[in-house]
Amino acid sequence: MMTNRKVPMDESNPILLQINNRWHIVEHSRRSERALCGVRVTHRGAHARLSLVGKRNVCGKCLELFKAMENA
Repeated sequence: MMTNRKVPMDESNPILLQINNRWHIVEHSRRSERALCGVRVTHRGAHARLSLVGKRNVCGKCLELFKAMENA
């Protein structure tokens, strides 16, 4: 489950988890129950880092929330 830290992951290069064929930002690839956007992790697909996947391929809501957390 997500914690209440300002930025719960590597500030510059968060962990991504592929959920339903879409990349989402998560706190931890094995322990997170939900992505930043609230999507429930039902199946643990591939995991990667943002620098590898690229922002264009990540859930827009996850990116928006991640940027807001960075600026907080």
